[in-house]
Amino acid sequence: MRVVPVLALAACCCMSTSCVSGLIYQHTVMPLTTDFRSTAVDGARMAAGDTKHLKISYVDVIVDSNGIGEVARQNGLQQVDYADLETLSILGIWTQQWAHVYGR
Repeated sequence: MRVVPVLALAACCCMSTSCVSGLIYQHTVMPLTTDFRSTAVDGARMAAGDTKHLKISYVDVIVDSNGIGEVARQNGLQQVDYADLETLSILGIWTQQWAHVYGR
């Protein structure tokens, strides 16, 4: 009689290890610029801006802004050389994104 619940639990554990990778916690950093041929990286300053996103059922709230131009302007960058996007997501409910802007 106890074999069925144990098998169901084992199947859930096997599925949760590979099929739902990144469902619980995901942290990535990816470049927003891919052509670095003429990009100067020496002497570049870094500025960052972030957004916070909360999504539960019908509630969908986004706070702050991470626009590249806005981040550069707020931190006194006159020229933007390149940018990265860092994303942190927990259960798909809480997502926070940082725009890392590099320039002079």
